[in-house]
Amino acid sequence: MKLALLCSVVFLAASSPVLAADIVQPVAAMPFSWTGFYAGGQVGGGWNDSHWSGDFVPFNTNGSGGIFGGQIGYNYQIGQYVIGIEGDLAGSTVKGDDQCSNVLGTVCETKQDYLGSVRGRLGYAVDRFLIYGDAGVAFTKYKIAEVDLAGQSFGGGSRVGWTAGLGVEYALTDHWTAGVEWNYYDFGTKAGESDRIAGFFVDNHDTQNVVVGKINYKF
Repeated sequence: MKLALLCSVVFLAASSPVLAADIVQPVAAMPFSWTGFYAGGQVGGGWNDSHWSGDFVPFNTNGSGGIFGGQIGYNYQIGQYVIGIEGDLAGSTVKGDDQCSNVLGTVCETKQDYLGSVRGRLGYAVDRFLIYGDAGVAFTKYKIAEVDLAGQSFGGGSRVGWTAGLGVEYALTDHWTAGVEWNYYDFGTKAGESDRIAGFFVDNHDTQNVVVGKINYKF
């Protein structure tokens, strides 16, 4: 009886490290999923190329300024591929002006009020790192003006165009992500009238590059 009890104690002592190791096996971390709704903010800069043509000799006005706003979207992950849709809206201080006529003191100006878009996204994820491309429809409002000593000007207005770009994003935690995005915008040509009495007409074609840093909260 004593021998059997002693053998049992020795067996339990020898096997306890094995049992403990089995109990404390590390649990493999679940891979991060990009699927879900998100919302966040963005800040960056824009560079505008405004091409003027018509009754004036063709010329370009290059402008720059700040971009600041927010975005909301949804991602769905299939394997390592991520598809999604995003809408954004930002205020803009992008502005450019230049001499645009042989008449001394005549300046043409382009100023952007806001910038928005709705874009589809297609990306490739390596766990918490995502690289993607996007494309969609874009919206903006430009104030365009030809100003001289007589105060002649015209107003511009809302524009619709297209956009496409690239971005990278990293999941800092299970809910917070941060990234950088570049997009190219083309808003086509807007016809304008600089002076109804003299009959001067000017067309304005605007394109723009925008780079923003973004932070999102994933729900």
